[in-house]
Amino acid sequence: MKVFRLCMSAALLLSLNLFAGSSKYEVIPKVGQNLFDNDSGLDDEMTYGIDMNYYFTHDTGVQIGYQRTDDVKYLWHYPNTTDIQRFYLNALYEPVNYGDLTPYLLAGGGYEKLSNEIGNQKSQAFINAGVGVKYAVTPVFDLVAEAKYIKKMDSMDDDILTNVGIGYKFGNLVPNAPLASRQEKDFSPTPIPLLDDELAGVNSAIAQDNLPMPKAKRKDVFEEHQALKESFTKKPIPVETNSCKEIVEKGYYIQVGAYAHNKPVRYLSTIKQKGYQATLYEASIKGRKITKVLIGPYDSYNQAKRKLKEIRSKIVNNAFIYNM
Repeated sequence: MKVFRLCMSAALLLSLNLFAGSSKYEVIPKVGQNLFDNDSGLDDEMTYGIDMNYYFTHDTGVQIGYQRTDDVKYLWHYPNTTDIQRFYLNALYEPVNYGDLTPYLLAGGGYEKLSNEIGNQKSQAFINAGVGVKYAVTPVFDLVAEAKYIKKMDSMDDDILTNVGIGYKFGNLVPNAPLASRQEKDFSPTPIPLLDDELAGVNSAIAQDNLPMPKAKRKDVFEEHQALKESFTKKPIPVETNSCKEIVEKGYYIQVGAYAHNKPVRYLSTIKQKGYQATLYEASIKGRKITKVLIGPYDSYNQAKRKLKEIRSKIVNNAFIYNM
C-alpha cells in the first residue's frame, strides 16, 4: 500500500502541471485478472494498479505503471502464498481512432517482486506487450480495456494480464470551460500564409502581423479567390452577434483560417484538394469585419476533436474547434 500511495502522490503532482505546457497526461487506475502460466504453480488471482501516461504527440507516448496482486496461492506448496508487485515502463502508440474509440499498442518491460520466493518463483525482470482500446465518455474521461502478454526472464513463465480502468486526461483540456474556448494546445502555432496586414491586432488565434500580400499580385490572387469561393457549397450565414442567436446552422466547426473582409485567401484550393467542404462565415471582432474559414459542422465536440488531428496534419497545424 505504501508504493500505491506513492504512485497516487506522483499523479497529484503531475496534475499540478495542468497548464505548464502543451504536454498531455492520463492517469488510469485499473483492476483485472492475472492468468499465470500453468507451469508456474501459481493460482490465478485478481490484480489492481495504476498507470500514468505521458504523450509526446497525439499518437505516441510512454507509460509508467504499478500493479499489485495479493495472496497468490502456491498450488504445489499449499498453504503458502505470496504478494506480487510489478513496476514497468512501456512505449505507447495510438495509430488511429474511430469516433470515440481509440485502439492502442504498448510494449516495454519491468521488474516483478515477490514477497515469498519458492522454487523457481522469485523476483525477476520481465518484458511485456499488449493491446487496448479507449472509449471517450467525455473530453477528459476514458473507459479503458487492455490485455497484456508477460514474459519472465528467469523462470521463462508466460502470464496473461487483462484489466479495465477509468482514465483521466489533463494537460491539454480545460474541464468545465465553454466548448468554444477549448482550443487544443498540443502543437505550437506556426505562421500560415493567408492574412493581410490589415488584420494586425485582431483578436484571432491565427492573426499574423507581418504577412503583407504582394501588391503586384493582389488582383490576380483576388480573382482566383473569387473563383474558388464560388466553387464551395455554402449557406448564407448572417454576421455573428455576441449572443450567437442569429446563426443559421449551429454546431462544432474547425476553424482553419480568417481574413479581412473582401481580402483573398490563398489556401482555399488546399482545402478543396484535401476533400473538405468549407464554410465562409462573416464575423465582427473589435469593430473589424473578418471572414472565418470553417470546416464542418460536426454533431458533437468529441467528433470535431477526432477530426481536428487529421485537419491539422493535412491543412494547418494551428486549427482549432469553434462552437456556434
